Amino acid sequence: MGDSSSQQQGLGRISAIVLQTRGRLKWASYLCSTVFVLQYLMQSAEAEPVLGTSLFRQCRPVAIANNKTEDCCLPEPEREPILFKFEERKKMLVRRPAHELANDVEYVNKYNLAYKRMKELPREDPRSFLRQWHVHCAFCVEAFLSRYLNGTPTPYPLQLHYSWTFLPWHRMMLYYHERILGSLINDPEFTLPFWNWDNQLDAGAAQMPQMFVPYNPPNPAIDNFYLYAGAIRDQNHYPPRVMTLNFKPAEDKAGIIPTPEEIRDANLCMVWNMVVNKVSAQEYLGGKYNTSADLSAAGNANASAESGGSELLHNTAHEWVGMLNNSAFPDNEDMGVFTYSGRDPLFYSHHANVDRLWDVWQTLPDGVTVDGTRTRKEFDDVDFLETEFTFFDENKDMVRVKVKDTLSNAKLGIMYQDMSEADSLWINHKPKASKPSFRTTQLSSTPDDYPEVVANANNTIGSTPVCFKLHRRAPTKADLKGTQVKHIGELSEGVVMEKVKIPEMMYVRFDVYVDFPSANVDSDMDQSDYVGTFTHLPSGVASMESVTSQISVANEDLYRELNVRFTTGLALRRLGIEDYSTDITVTIVPRFRDHDADKTITFSNLKQEFL
Repeated sequence: MGDSSSQQQGLGRISAIVLQTRGRLKWASYLCSTVFVLQYLMQSAEAEPVLGTSLFRQCRPVAIANNKTEDCCLPEPEREPILFKFEERKKMLVRRPAHELANDVEYVNKYNLAYKRMKELPREDPRSFLRQWHVHCAFCVEAFLSRYLNGTPTPYPLQLHYSWTFLPWHRMMLYYHERILGSLINDPEFTLPFWNWDNQLDAGAAQMPQMFVPYNPPNPAIDNFYLYAGAIRDQNHYPPRVMTLNFKPAEDKAGIIPTPEEIRDANLCMVWNMVVNKVSAQEYLGGKYNTSADLSAAGNANASAESGGSELLHNTAHEWVGMLNNSAFPDNEDMGVFTYSGRDPLFYSHHANVDRLWDVWQTLPDGVTVDGTRTRKEFDDVDFLETEFTFFDENKDMVRVKVKDTLSNAKLGIMYQDMSEADSLWINHKPKASKPSFRTTQLSSTPDDYPEVVANANNTIGSTPVCFKLHRRAPTKADLKGTQVKHIGELSEGVVMEKVKIPEMMYVRFDVYVDFPSANVDSDMDQSDYVGTFTHLPSGVASMESVTSQISVANEDLYRELNVRFTTGLALRRLGIEDYSTDITVTIVPRFRDHDADKTITFSNLKQEFL
């Protein structure tokens, strides 16, 4: 790891040079791939924290479907970047739930005016709505290269999903987006609303918020035009439809709508599984990400991409709002694809709730591990804490922020309205009375009688349910290495699918069950044998050949390579499987779209792992 102060000085010198040379020949802002490789080879072999920035203007249009691209490159800063500093506030800014603000005439009109003024700013203004949309598009669809802290590029595209950067980066995206909106209406105390979709207590909370759709009946006192105008959304999901977190696109397309009871149970189950049940940092925030991480297309040997429970849970709202089931919108815009999600104002309210749930996760007791005494906390890895991002603020200054600055909303002067009564429903949720364990009901007198399961030997997932056998063992002291715990009883047991290959532009969703080999699309997920859902939104992925080019197009032959993790320890104990020597079945139930029915997904290995 290089010296932090020298890295900062190095970045400052480089940024100054960039600013001084602005306006020179275009070719000077793009380095050829040979130079990238030479610079990379000059770096230490030791991985370092990532610098995610638009400063160096080495940016390429991102790929979308049908061989199209979107230019999400950001403008250059007018001044040298500044370091982030915490502000001293006289009082905390409070973000409130959208469903409670729907009839607050003053708030909705003010919020609408802020977006009107943001959309009227010139396109080169980094505060403009266009450029705010482009922030998410560029940093989350691989328009830039990841960099060392001194500014030198790696050969790898920058990707701020699928890892521990997901929550910190989006928190600061909201922080600056909110400040810009407030500055445009001269209200330093303005706060974004949060879409409280996990709330199963209050009427309307889990519906698409009223303030983001035309009022029905119209309210002449409220003007919310700029909160929905131009946004492409699935109007079949407008209120009074309630978002279901186990959204099933095929059934939805066929007009099959779950009952209110089914939606409530599924939603409580999903939030419990993806938040409460994820006790370790990696399970909730995602996998590690540093300058050695290559999340580009096929064939990378060092892929470490892994979404945490927070990201996987949040994907459903993207699906629900976007045009996932409309062939006229093959990119699933707006919310259904990372490229366009930032151009829907609802996106920011959605992520405010994702951010709120991170606050709640930090306060939850263990309740998951054998000992039940583990403290939830973020990574203490230097590569995590020193990872650095840049954002434009309300003054058009580029600000350099480190992850270690993002870990407490209280330090940022922000808090969320207390929703503890509604939160308690999913925090204390228990699955319905589970069926007896598969082994208990099927075993006769000896273990040799364990029934044969038709297991897949090729680590392949198609459009129909598939079952795998998993060998288990007891945790040892060796499993404590690299974790944040000192006692074996505080480890969290899980199942990991390694190197899952997801086609670049394919929507993928599958549910996972343990000890339930006959699980299928009709199985009730609100049972102890259900351990989670994986969702992948079409997002575009760079090939190594296109990383340094100025143009990249979608390619159905490319794929993203991910590790997919499911927490299983408590589920198995609830099923009566206390003995670690008991092997289990893992059943994967795919929910592909009709036109993807002939596609397959492969993975390298299925294994038990402790965190």
